[in-house]
Amino acid sequence: MLVLFETPAGFALFKVLNEGKLSQVEDLWKEFSSAESARQVVKLKAFSKFENTSEALEAATLLIDSKPSKGLRKFLRAHCSGETLAVADSKLGNVIKEKLKIDCVHNNSLWS
Repeated sequence: MLVLFETPAGFALFKVLNEGKLSQVEDLWKEFSSAESARQVVKLKAFSKFENTSEALEAATLLIDSKPSKGLRKFLRAHCSGETLAVADSKLGNVIKEKLKIDCVHNNSLWS
């Protein structure tokens, strides 16, 4: 399973190393309390850096409306083949599943 994370610098995809940790979402934050403990749960698979602030602003604006930007769609197609993708926003997850044909799960409590 992969996890999509948006940062101010770009989009990151993390490979989940221990999916069992995701079953206890109420305490998931504890797994990320230090860099060392986070390394036991996820590993960076890919990163797509925004070229400039205009691209970052466009991507953020589209995400507010639960829509993936062109850059995000291209990034996901390149790195998510055959993987399940976890996202926080259920609407975005449904768009990714329907439009990009990527198996996508969502749970808002993962990132609360």
